[in-house]
Amino acid sequence: MILNEKFSEWEYGLGLMSGTSLDGVDMAYCGFRNSEDGWKFQILNAKTFSYSADLLKLIREMPKMSAENLIAADRRLGAYYGELCRSFNVDNNLKPAFIASHGHTIFHNPLEGYTFQAGHGAEIASRSGIPCINDFRSIDVSKGGQGAPLVPIGDELLFSEYDALVNLGGFSNISFRKNGKRIAYDICPVNMALNYFAEKLSLSYDEDGKMAREGALDLILLKTLHGFSYYANPAPKSLGREDFEHRFLPLIDEYSGLSAIDVLRTLTEHIAIQIADSTAGFKNVLFTGGGVKNKFLAEKLREKLGDSMHIPSELLIDYKEALVFAFLGLLRLKGEINILSSATGASSDSCSGMLHLP
Repeated sequence: MILNEKFSEWEYGLGLMSGTSLDGVDMAYCGFRNSEDGWKFQILNAKTFSYSADLLKLIREMPKMSAENLIAADRRLGAYYGELCRSFNVDNNLKPAFIASHGHTIFHNPLEGYTFQAGHGAEIASRSGIPCINDFRSIDVSKGGQGAPLVPIGDELLFSEYDALVNLGGFSNISFRKNGKRIAYDICPVNMALNYFAEKLSLSYDEDGKMAREGALDLILLKTLHGFSYYANPAPKSLGREDFEHRFLPLIDEYSGLSAIDVLRTLTEHIAIQIADSTAGFKNVLFTGGGVKNKFLAEKLREKLGDSMHIPSELLIDYKEALVFAFLGLLRLKGEINILSSATGASSDSCSGMLHLP
């Protein structure tokens, strides 16, 4: 399925994004058009679907499953995504030409040459009745790349008016142009860390950063967090669940006497400082992702960034990543580059993604 025309009428696809913070599946029905003025986009319909308790349990158990059980779980999650897409399309009378699914990252270890996003594309295509593209990271990893971040091609072609773009998800990441190339990397843990400590207060997340706001800033822990070894690595670089669990959390475990509220307060300060350092010198920075809705974190960022911090509509805050994955899928169908080696460190750019026909 290759679409070769240089300029096109609007083309429509469905983007799916499941982030590391496990707050649900973002689904966005998007239109794209390439013209002499460059690429244009529309988000025409979008919704976030929360995971059921059973699916949350399944996903959390997947990293420790046997090979056989992991294969079965991958299929089960793909079937869920496929049925979700089918219902979404029927309920809203939508007819996307394709589905592009990020999947849910279970393993990400590019230094060892592997990455795995669960939610099998064949199940999505079969259940939805629509061609599905998934597994966008593997080709890049096979070329020695990080397999991440993937959104820079969207930043380059859809959001070029911004000096830099920051997403606040499970991890934060940044994308910007430097010396004629698109550079990108993960900055630091965000919602993955904040949600972890909110759960210790019997909350799924710290709404508006209310708990963090009540906490006390611990300067010793703050200094320790700033010493996270990842920060000294040069870009391109990326973070995964393994980094958070095995390298970042142990830094906090050394301070077991601190309350979860004080840890949340200190984490918020740490996140704001790391992001401010990464965006220093940029005059127009677009912020998207669920972390933008954390009012306390947004205030801390605004204190440090001032007028350079641009927050768009709630639709774009919530669904930019799903939008970009739909765009990645369209570029894959057209046989065009959708992974930038300047952002991932791979030996070359890629046209990546596995196509499954229903």
